[in-house]
Amino acid sequence: MSEKKRIDGLDMAKGVGIILMVAGHLVGSLQTIDNKSWFSPFYQFVASFHMPLFFILSGIVLAVTGEEEKPMKTVVCRKARTLLLPYASFSLIYMVINLCTCILHPELLSFSDLWKYLIYSVTFRGISVLWFLPTLFFGELFFIWCRRRLPDARSALVFLAAGFLTMFFSPLFRWEGWEENLALMAVGALMQTAARSLLVSIFLLAGSYAALLFRDREKRSFWGLLSGAALLAACAFLCFQNGAVDLNYMVFDNFILYVLCACCGSFGVILLCKNLRRSRLLTFLGIHSLVIMATHMEFKVMYYAIRFSYWLNRYVTRVKVWILFLTMALFILLAEAGIVWLYDRYLYFLLGKKAPAATKEGRIKQ
Repeated sequence: MSEKKRIDGLDMAKGVGIILMVAGHLVGSLQTIDNKSWFSPFYQFVASFHMPLFFILSGIVLAVTGEEEKPMKTVVCRKARTLLLPYASFSLIYMVINLCTCILHPELLSFSDLWKYLIYSVTFRGISVLWFLPTLFFGELFFIWCRRRLPDARSALVFLAAGFLTMFFSPLFRWEGWEENLALMAVGALMQTAARSLLVSIFLLAGSYAALLFRDREKRSFWGLLSGAALLAACAFLCFQNGAVDLNYMVFDNFILYVLCACCGSFGVILLCKNLRRSRLLTFLGIHSLVIMATHMEFKVMYYAIRFSYWLNRYVTRVKVWILFLTMALFILLAEAGIVWLYDRYLYFLLGKKAPAATKEGRIKQ
């Protein structure tokens, strides 16, 4: 959405989602260093809904902006520019980083792994967190195409059938044989890309129905806050009944429980953000969630945050644990703010964005 048409509640919900993503990845890394008792339950709770949250928010945006009524060619071109262009640019950067790692630290990464990453990139399987972008691109196109050609009830049945079909075949994607040679790896990667894209249509559908919540953008209610808190509590309860899940690797355990948890947690966050006062920090994080998502791990921001925080913590005498995590949070926030500024000011074209107003004015003066 353009800056003038942005909905604060949606941006804040994206901000919460990116915080949960970074926190989940941070806890996952810390488990190999200092595994605390609450790490595993926290990660399980976050993983149960933090990625579906982004897809549900995308479904809301599709409905609010009326994407279904726009010419298909226009939609495809705009989605390719805002999703596939960043995917391609970040994939290239990742490959350069991995190549440097192979040369400088061959004990960490071998050259044979580069072929795997190349296949993952060209098949849209995605390296690391980048799987999200092509999944959203193809998922949205499938969703819009079906909604244009089928009545609401039939399209909903198609999306539900696609989701359950994906669930049925999900164990196939965890077959170790896909890694035996490059050809099998490519086939498996393509199948996984298609399966994810079909699956997310369920969450896009849920988001399109939830767009009704934002008809009156400014209205806030106590009952909305209470409902959001109740849904998050329900998600916290249900996720431990289901077990560990991972949308990236198509691990769902009980698929119905997974979808239920994902919707409860996502709508809990959305309702809370819809009915809270605007937070500048959450809005900033939400608007720039794509850059933060793509850079917090592969750009080594999280890695150096952990190293610096543990080094500093040696000189702390009180509330060491609290200061440790606060230092990590501040380091990541400041580093990501710098990266966001760099992309907004100079590398905006890699994100499919237009030049900012300040840059345009400077060119005109010159």
